[in-house]
Amino acid sequence: MTTVDQLKGWVPIRIYWREGQPTVDWLFLGDQPLSEPFFEQSVARALRNPAQLLFRPQTPISILEEFAEMAPDLAPTGFVFHLSRCGSTLISQVLASVPCNLVVSEAPPIEHLLGARLRDPRITHAQQVVWLRGLVRALGRRRFAAEKYFYIKFDSWHLLHLSLIREAFPDTPWIFLYREPLEVLVSQRRLRGAHMLPGVVDLRLFGFVREDLATLSFDEYAARVLACICQNALRTHETSPAGRLVNFSELPGAIWGDLAEFFGADYSEEERSRMSDASRFNAKNPKVRHADDTAAKQREAGDDLRELEKAWLTDLYRELETRRLSRLWTGRMRGGGSASSRR
Repeated sequence: MTTVDQLKGWVPIRIYWREGQPTVDWLFLGDQPLSEPFFEQSVARALRNPAQLLFRPQTPISILEEFAEMAPDLAPTGFVFHLSRCGSTLISQVLASVPCNLVVSEAPPIEHLLGARLRDPRITHAQQVVWLRGLVRALGRRRFAAEKYFYIKFDSWHLLHLSLIREAFPDTPWIFLYREPLEVLVSQRRLRGAHMLPGVVDLRLFGFVREDLATLSFDEYAARVLACICQNALRTHETSPAGRLVNFSELPGAIWGDLAEFFGADYSEEERSRMSDASRFNAKNPKVRHADDTAAKQREAGDDLRELEKAWLTDLYRELETRRLSRLWTGRMRGGGSASSRR
């Protein structure tokens, strides 16, 4: 029987159903860092080694209960939620550029676990909370001596599970990152993410029924999904002192400035400089220099997208901005920090 101690150096990479029971698939990463923009890319790199295909334990999901009972190697420092296509990968890659940060970016097993009750109603809410706590602790096991801070970047639709995540980790600070919705709609029209393809992510999360798909265009579906995410961010932020709203315009300087302070991370000047250097490159393709695409997306948007933004997103964006700017103004009046420099 595989035990927690025997899984030292192993990382959960998926949760799947075998003979009707949720099962955890593990991969030995050893001294391989999670340096790629997304968790699954680091997993794919490791799986190029044929031995990794042959020697991988699969365990009942109940092993996560053992992890949940352990003192964590690295308690989560902060959670990053986002509207999509608004700089969250920039945040994760900048944080991952210094060895003291362990960053898990959009890990599939988190998605599998958060959606488990939709797949199998026999799973109780209490089980899901415990398993999530155990999964995060398994992902946060220290594999490098330098690691001090542990961040998780969630998929954008995971914000709809925020009440569950907060129940498992009530004290972990979290942010919701967003930008002008029109620019997000343009990006999604260029290349749609999974949650923008009707039916790929469970429709029930967004309040749809299957009959809706016959009447909605891809762009309207996208606008309504974004609206659902924004509504949940506003609703949860209202009752959560651990949450902060962050606009894309605050990046990248806020990452090693205001947000580091918010998350309780203390970085040296050398680490801040290193993060600043990393921010100059495209987060999803580090070989390419970063270029601000705001103006190009605004020019590209047609009247149809502007109408969808107005119908579903403009008021929500204004409310997000009102709350964010109110916090910044209050902080300045109290002598606190100002908004971080923007690039």
